[in-house]
Amino acid sequence: MSSTDILEERVAELERKVYGTVNNPSIDDPLPENSVIDNLLNANTMISSALSSREKANNLVKRLSELNELLSTSFDEDLQTDVKWQIIETMEPEIRQNLELIAKATELLPVLEVDAIKNVPELTPKLEHLTLEYLNAYEESTAVNQTIKEVFSKYNAIIDTISKTLVALDSAITAAELSAIPKKQLD
Repeated sequence: MSSTDILEERVAELERKVYGTVNNPSIDDPLPENSVIDNLLNANTMISSALSSREKANNLVKRLSELNELLSTSFDEDLQTDVKWQIIETMEPEIRQNLELIAKATELLPVLEVDAIKNVPELTPKLEHLTLEYLNAYEESTAVNQTIKEVFSKYNAIIDTISKTLVALDSAITAAELSAIPKKQLD
């Protein structure tokens, strides 16, 4: 029996489960608009086109059977003791590093048991209140800063106007003084 025949039998069994025995189509009947085979072919086409440009996904699909074998519950039961020992030896650096990290976390655990940290849940409402107060003060200071900038801008404009007026006044006075000086007549 070929793999195609086996697949057709499996699909036929699946159709019997889906459609039931009342309206069970045979292989010779025309296919319905949305047959299981069409849906399977459509899904296969979509998956193939999605995976065609993704090398990592293709590598994963190729190694899926190996991954299923490694993840099966009977895998470690079937391994020999020396193979298990080799796996443990291979993972030794990682196991030692994890052990060091656990020891360090255990060593640092008393730091987390300080009363100040234990009181955090009780102090949360107070912290929220202080945060709101800070935000209000920040908004007020921003408004005051904006007002101060506007005042300084107006002050600078006034000083600039006064300076220009004084320069113009100085020029006018200088011109008036020069015109007021009697001219000497030449004999």
